[in-house]
Amino acid sequence: MSGADTIGFAGLSHLGIVSSLAAAARGFSVLAFDERSSLVDGLSEGRFPVVEPGLDETFRQHGERIRYTAAADSLAVCRLIFITLDVPTDDTNNSNLGPLRALVEKVASSARPDTVVVVMSQVPPGFCRELAGCLRRDLGLFYQVETLIFGNAIERAIRPERYMVGASDPQNGLPEFYRQFLDAFECPVLLMRYESAELCKIAINCFLVASVSTTNMLAEICEQIHADWADIVPALRLDRRIGQYAYLSPGLGIAGGNLERDLATVEKLAAAHRTDARIVAAWKENSAHRKDWVDRKSTRLNSSHLGI
Repeated sequence: MSGADTIGFAGLSHLGIVSSLAAAARGFSVLAFDERSSLVDGLSEGRFPVVEPGLDETFRQHGERIRYTAAADSLAVCRLIFITLDVPTDDTNNSNLGPLRALVEKVASSARPDTVVVVMSQVPPGFCRELAGCLRRDLGLFYQVETLIFGNAIERAIRPERYMVGASDPQNGLPEFYRQFLDAFECPVLLMRYESAELCKIAINCFLVASVSTTNMLAEICEQIHADWADIVPALRLDRRIGQYAYLSPGLGIAGGNLERDLATVEKLAAAHRTDARIVAAWKENSAHRKDWVDRKSTRLNSSHLGI
């Protein structure tokens, strides 16, 4: 990709801020849009509404390659535009996709012919195929799975493990300039159908929840039988079926709206298609149980101290 090409980002959420800076760090010219002018002004001066290790340093080193704007039509110069808006969830873990649809429509309305629009916001299976049917036919739509992890977002964005990309028809491959952009990050690119990519992030989170729940269950048993979970972890790390990177640190259940939203999505899909997902209910119950660990621990300690 030539230096004259500019990569667009629309929706400067946590994901958008990190992803656009990562593109700049990889040597690309970046145009980052958000309709909130106060946010744009702050970002232009290096004032970020999120905290991430390496964020300020990355901006100091590569900020000259990124320009922030509150004008959506400025993105018309870009052939590749990433949609990076956070998708909020309500108290029942339902996603509000309205703002995301509105942002895509706004970007698409002024996009040049043959522009590639890449949705990075997390969406339920079926969203992108439906969205593609509503966009201009001269635009290409892809879905790229985001793998944002709070506290390690910059490192993972600049040096990703892999890219998972959803397409209407994977056999057609990726547009050359999109492929060149991804290749600059020097990691495997897994191309699949829209629906597979949309479910891919949910699958990753389900396996994470399984690891978290299993770890918490066994760590609590350790407390009761005078075993030490720290003794067991090295054995699990050395098992190739589990591995050195498995989530094996006990905690207070699953945390974060994305995990709970994805569990709710799996339950809805299972109910709609008459498949069995009762294990999800068990994960949720285990998580709720772990959230009371501090109270239970305090009660036991007090009882022991009082000789009860």
